[in-house]
Amino acid sequence: MSQWKSWIRRLGHPEKPRAERRTPLGLKAWQTNNPASQPTTIKDISSTGLYLLTAERWPVDELIPLTIELESLSENRAEDRIRVQARVARHGEDGVGLAFVFPAGLDRDLWDVLLDNAITLTEPAALIYTLRLLRTTLFLCRLCHEQANEALQLFGGELDKPRAEIATEIALGAEKLLASEPGADNMRAHPQIVANILQYGSWAQDDLTRQLWTGLFVTSCQLNAGDESSHDFVDLLVSVTPTQGLILVTACRKAMELGIETGNLPSQQIIFTTQEMIQLTGICDLIRLGVEITRLFDAGLIEKAFVYTSYAPAESFDVTPSRLGLKLYERCKADRIQPHSPLNVPESAQPSL
Repeated sequence: MSQWKSWIRRLGHPEKPRAERRTPLGLKAWQTNNPASQPTTIKDISSTGLYLLTAERWPVDELIPLTIELESLSENRAEDRIRVQARVARHGEDGVGLAFVFPAGLDRDLWDVLLDNAITLTEPAALIYTLRLLRTTLFLCRLCHEQANEALQLFGGELDKPRAEIATEIALGAEKLLASEPGADNMRAHPQIVANILQYGSWAQDDLTRQLWTGLFVTSCQLNAGDESSHDFVDLLVSVTPTQGLILVTACRKAMELGIETGNLPSQQIIFTTQEMIQLTGICDLIRLGVEITRLFDAGLIEKAFVYTSYAPAESFDVTPSRLGLKLYERCKADRIQPHSPLNVPESAQPSL
């Protein structure tokens, strides 16, 4: 933690002038849009560009999309790589010199600090984290341009390292999902919504809630950057606990299986028996389950509150989602929850109708 915070303290206040070009410790790069391109070693790198050992001789001033990753990793995940635009500056005997083309709004101080650490750090976990921060920085600048600063400030000291790691996971998960969307390169997002999603989503300790925040991030990205419709859904998701999220998503999924279109109510009630609810949530305290359901009702996400009785135990739970609940489900792209999600409960735990 102290080392990470020291990186932040160096923003705008370098302890000593850094060399213009440094020899990186095991970085390689290749041409992103060329499937035949082979990774080659980066001979030296600075905050403004790099020299790539390659037999290629692209024309001077040509724009080359590059993917940068670590040579030392046996398995390089997509989120651990950096994608940058670079312009050919010169040809050398053993390679090509390229200058970075930065997206609008990039905080150059943050870029300099993160890149410097990517060059000099040797501990794999720290290196990977730095690369992920670099990738997140570039992604946020692409979405928000000059207005990305509020979101970037979260990684400049407002979030501690564990929360920054979760926020990075959400951002990079959204980037991955957006890649399959039509017109992904031209999508933009409201900077305040992006900052709020990352700030509040960084508290998510469970996989399901992080995926819900990631889905909301994706649907907040539109060809129209002025879209502010996600504000209300951010406020809703903030108050949803992991148990509530699990109940709501499972109920909405069942509603969708019944052919219910988003915004319409199910023609049948969606009922969980007591045993099914226990199997789904792992909670045996029926009063606690009742509280979770009542809070979903209070938020307007399901149709009925849990009815408490002191003389008879609960035999079932009505979790019929409301129009608003179905809309939140859609906005969080909950239909794309990964197979390893806790939503994969045994068939016997699925709601009875």
